[in-house]
Amino acid sequence: MRSGSLRLRLLVGAALAVLVAMVIAWITMTYLFARHIERRVASELKRDAMQVLAHLVVDADGRLQAEDMQGDPRFELPASGLYWQVSNANGTLRSRSLWDNTLAAPPTPSAGSSWKRRHAEGPFGRPVFLLERQVRIAPLDAPALVQLAHDEDELRRARTEFGYELASFLAVLWVVLLLAAWLQVRLGLLPLTRIGRELAALRPNPSARMTAAHPSEIAPLADAINRLADAREKDLLRARRRSADLAHSLKTPLSALAAIARRVRGRALNIEGYAPLRLWRWLRLTGGAPSLSGRDSAGHMAYLH
Repeated sequence: MRSGSLRLRLLVGAALAVLVAMVIAWITMTYLFARHIERRVASELKRDAMQVLAHLVVDADGRLQAEDMQGDPRFELPASGLYWQVSNANGTLRSRSLWDNTLAAPPTPSAGSSWKRRHAEGPFGRPVFLLERQVRIAPLDAPALVQLAHDEDELRRARTEFGYELASFLAVLWVVLLLAAWLQVRLGLLPLTRIGRELAALRPNPSARMTAAHPSEIAPLADAINRLADAREKDLLRARRRSADLAHSLKTPLSALAAIARRVRGRALNIEGYAPLRLWRWLRLTGGAPSLSGRDSAGHMAYLH
């Protein structure tokens, strides 16, 4: 396939366009998957928070206590990646998974009754995804900060695995779409192939013309080629008429030259000193030999030896 091929240009353009679309799709879908994972984890953390709050009690000293805590087993395993913590002015209550670590307090006190999400440095030197909210626990007047955290490394692994699988799928899809583009280009260029065959038929036959059965995008080109063929045929007819006229115009001078040749047959004709162009013009006008005025005493243009 030549570098100037229209088919090659279309295929390269389609391949690049589809590749750019695939890259944009990969970035967008990976971002959306990450958002979905965060929403899913936030929903699970809210459910766990409700279980934690349901088992919180306040002792006689106003400190928070957890009774019969039942929930995700990971809350009981140190450094499991799932943590909860409830803190107020009287102290902090946390899950066993935190061990002797604590969750970072928000940079600004969270106000309102909605859950807030953020990313922060977590226990054991690992980043976490935090869900937190200020909650008022009776009979305490001061609100308590409820925090739940999920190890962000798990979220990153999920995003990475999804990104790899999605990239593999998009690579296969790119190849399939490239094959579809090749088929589309091949079918789309079939009318041009047909025009090439019809043009080849025009070369030996001036009266041949392009057919009218062409797509609407190609029809103007076929009409222009037909008009050009009409003009070529007219030029050929004019050239033939001119050739016939020229042959007729040469008939009289050639007859005169033949007559002179018969008169001097067997002798030599001397036309030295006379312009051939003038002689030719005279022969065309008169069909005879010019008379001379000059050096020869016979007074003829030519003399015989």
